[in-house]
Amino acid sequence: MKLSRYIILSLLVGASALVLSAQQNHLSGIQVPEKHVIKKKGRTAEVKMNLDLTAMPDMKSNLLMVVTPVIQSNTSGEQVALRPFVLAGNKRYRIVDRRVSLNKKHPFNNPETKPAAVVNRRNGKAQNLDYATTTPYHPWMRNSSLILMAENTGCAECPMGHEETSLTDDALVPLYEANYQYNIMVPEGELVKVREESLSAHLAYQVGKYEVLPNFDGNPAELQRIDSKLKELRSNSDITFEKLSMVGYASPEGGVDYNLQLSKNRANSFSSYLIGKYPILKGRFESDWKGQDWDGLKAAVAKSNLPNRDAILRIIDEKSVEERPSALQALDGGTTYATLLASFYPPLRRSELTFHIVVKGFELDKAREIIKTHPTRLSLAEVYAVAQSYPEGSAERYETWTIAEAAFPQAIEPTANAAIIDMRAGRYAEALRRLEARKSEQKLWTLLGLAYAYNEKWTEAEKYLSYAAQHGMPGAEHNLNELRLYMQDNL
Repeated sequence: MKLSRYIILSLLVGASALVLSAQQNHLSGIQVPEKHVIKKKGRTAEVKMNLDLTAMPDMKSNLLMVVTPVIQSNTSGEQVALRPFVLAGNKRYRIVDRRVSLNKKHPFNNPETKPAAVVNRRNGKAQNLDYATTTPYHPWMRNSSLILMAENTGCAECPMGHEETSLTDDALVPLYEANYQYNIMVPEGELVKVREESLSAHLAYQVGKYEVLPNFDGNPAELQRIDSKLKELRSNSDITFEKLSMVGYASPEGGVDYNLQLSKNRANSFSSYLIGKYPILKGRFESDWKGQDWDGLKAAVAKSNLPNRDAILRIIDEKSVEERPSALQALDGGTTYATLLASFYPPLRRSELTFHIVVKGFELDKAREIIKTHPTRLSLAEVYAVAQSYPEGSAERYETWTIAEAAFPQAIEPTANAAIIDMRAGRYAEALRRLEARKSEQKLWTLLGLAYAYNEKWTEAEKYLSYAAQHGMPGAEHNLNELRLYMQDNL
């Protein structure tokens, strides 16, 4: 709350006006041996301090000082006034003592305005005052000062100005800081790096036909892509080509049996064409066919903005494969079906080729090049070596793991290590985004719990760290204890 330094004095001694004076600052002589004088206990701030009055300048016998300790934020205007105490010269102390004794309605007898202490200041002598009070705790008190404000009056309660001094600019006993432990994951190496690299070929066929026509429609460009891929693999001394496998698909229009047979014929025709053109494929080629690709259509529609998207998806989910074509044709008089035929079906008529290769191990310099062009040809152990070759906190180290995260979507190490770097850099929301996407992975629960903690989502943090601890995940028990200690002291 905002503090008015005049309120307390008005309540206690009834002063009606203040006159600032250039008198000596008595408060500047007050000292406290403790740096931290406030301790948080639950939702309460306990203020305890031993005020050493010994070095205060001499107080005149008629001077009375109403001193208000104030907790004040170091970064904002927030402050809280605490219960005041009174310092008085000899004569004034006797007057106040007598008035308080004789007048039960005196402000000093009111529990609401009674000062913490009324002290007869003994000039030139050692003197201490133990002060203690409580006030509600506010988070801004983590970075706060404790200051003293005094309103001074003379023998006839005439205003004699105000004084102010700072006792400490670090008032709160430091709250518990969690010491979380998490380290970069070191992936295991691979004895043999077996890899698969895919290519989707969209060959055009005459309607109802299955013969491969190299110069028909867009086929030259598609066949050139396959040719370039085979040449690249065969000419690369780092790679041993093992085999090529292919799966043929058809779009969903027409009968189920018809499309299955058509995809089979086209797969066999394409196989014969490739083996004839590339003798290296003889004995290294496998082919299969799947017929109508309803799964591919469903995935494409789900990503689209088609007006009838939800209706299409319901038909695919709820109707049999025999019922789906007519149900789709019945939507809005055939407009949606025409769109599907023109834009969604053609990409489904394709052959998925998978090149099976074995990749040799790479030295560090070569691995640093490969990570940028063909990251999947590295092992995760090689990715780790590349990442560690860059300085801690560097953009290159972070980029290495983000590339690996996309290249190895099933592996947990790239996601874990990218998230760890995010947390160390203070990118807590980004770390949480990464880990939340894989919250079903037990091995990531410890990091997920920490990401929730850093994002101040305490319930989720405790839940996932508890899960991790229950499943014996390394470091989970320690981090859970640290979280609870932090929450107990800070929240």
